[in-house]
Amino acid sequence: MARPKVDNKKLRWTLIAVLAVFIVMADWYADGVGPRLILGSATLNLTSDPDEARVFIDGEAVGRTPMRELGVRPGERVVRLEHRFHDPVAQRLDTGRGDVRDVHVDFAPATGSLEIVSNPRGAQLVVNGEKLEDASPVLLSPFPTGAHEVSATIHGRQLKTQIAEVLPRQQTDVSFELERVPMSELYVSRSPGNVKLEVGGKPYQPGMTLPIGTYKLRAASPGYESQELSVELVAGRNDRSVRLVRLQGSLSLAIEPGDASVEVSYPDGGEWRTVPYEDGMTVPTGPVRLRASAVGHRNYERRLTMQAKPLRHAVRLEKYNIEPGRQFRDALTDGGEGPLVVIVPTGTFRMGSDTGSADERPVRAVSVSQPFAIGVHEITREDFARFKPSEAPDDASQARLPITRVSWRAAQDYAEWLSEQTGNRYRLPSEAEWEYAARAGTDSPFHFGSDPEQFCAHANIADATFLAQYAKDGTIDCSDDNIRTAAVGTFKPNAFGIHDMLGNVEEWVVDCWHDNYRGAPSGQEPRTGGTCATRILRGGAWDSIPGEATVSYRTSSTRGSGTRGFRVVREL
Repeated sequence: MARPKVDNKKLRWTLIAVLAVFIVMADWYADGVGPRLILGSATLNLTSDPDEARVFIDGEAVGRTPMRELGVRPGERVVRLEHRFHDPVAQRLDTGRGDVRDVHVDFAPATGSLEIVSNPRGAQLVVNGEKLEDASPVLLSPFPTGAHEVSATIHGRQLKTQIAEVLPRQQTDVSFELERVPMSELYVSRSPGNVKLEVGGKPYQPGMTLPIGTYKLRAASPGYESQELSVELVAGRNDRSVRLVRLQGSLSLAIEPGDASVEVSYPDGGEWRTVPYEDGMTVPTGPVRLRASAVGHRNYERRLTMQAKPLRHAVRLEKYNIEPGRQFRDALTDGGEGPLVVIVPTGTFRMGSDTGSADERPVRAVSVSQPFAIGVHEITREDFARFKPSEAPDDASQARLPITRVSWRAAQDYAEWLSEQTGNRYRLPSEAEWEYAARAGTDSPFHFGSDPEQFCAHANIADATFLAQYAKDGTIDCSDDNIRTAAVGTFKPNAFGIHDMLGNVEEWVVDCWHDNYRGAPSGQEPRTGGTCATRILRGGAWDSIPGEATVSYRTSSTRGSGTRGFRVVREL
């Protein structure tokens, strides 16, 4: 009997349909969190701060953050993120087919403890680049979780570093064994002498000890190009030298009047160096002082800052409008008037004496380019009492006597007080100004000539009256009727109208003491340096013999006495 004919095409489609149903059912009932291949899935983008958190979905590990486009089965899912330095975070998500969800987790800060010990104790500790105040051993609690760089060092021992991982609610222990290292001694010669040095970030000290190794040596000084070099230090003594290069700029001045004398000063090796100006001259960078002078003009002074480029500056001196020989007084704020002064003209003179003592040589030409006014008389007791009432004279007969027993400092203080009272600058004369005013245009030992027997008409020195009470060789035979100080103005003035430049009292000047004139300035400015604890006195006193009362005679002291007083200069 014949079999019925099978329709192969129909059978094939039937089998395909059954297989499709089977696959769909298998996809539906399959376990796991993976995406459904046929029925569709949800997409998750997972991030965290910090990164590298482990990701679990329904308890199954699927990777670490950040994770992008992670397909998961639709429905309710539990997403859990774990990071070793933080407490875990879990979220419940309900997703549908085709959903795209962004999930970000900021882990809450967590803390643990970090204990750092070293052998030997007392190590300097640095954690994450910050130096701790306390030396080892140290317990840091609470302390942020995470990976921390910890360094420990003791002078003369190795520097060691470890990475310490601090976990939540746990204590991490870090221990250092610091071995000794060979030490070096460092000596650095430097130019200029005021160079500031740092070695490995520490201020340099001669003979400082450092572990052997390589260090950064930094050198700096104002006006010089800084240097940074690497030095390799070996065991024992290490000698190094640093010489900085001075930065330079060019200086050009427009000067009026053209014959003015201009000096340029700048720091050099810890001191100020002064040189004559030359057009376009090269000058080190940093502070620069200009000083210009010309006869009949006011001095010009300016402070500039030189940079490493050309500097142009105009120097214009103001003409004086003065009347040499005019006498005047300035009013005092407290009432009354200051001391009588007279204007002294400008000029040149030969300062010193070839026949005097060694400290009066070498004789040199001095230019007085700036007119000034000087006291017609020495400062009197009456004058000084306005400044210091305790020095008031006992009776009117003493008011015109010169003040005595004043130190150089007290004379300076009076001049400063007088400046405040009048609004004009008063000061002690320089030694050159004093001798110029004393000579009054003469070149003889005394402003009245060379005959000491004329003294009694012109000055109060040791004479026959003096010998009635005191004994001294070399006194003059005439008599001026004064045993000690005389009232100012008793004797004839010199050609500038100034009284008592010789005799009566020795007079303080502003200069520091030098025992000769070598290196002395050729202008009227005071001479500084030398022995400034000792100051100069000029003119002789009531107990001086003629040789001690010449216009060139010099002496010095550190204190006042009954033979010492002063007069002032008033700047114009």
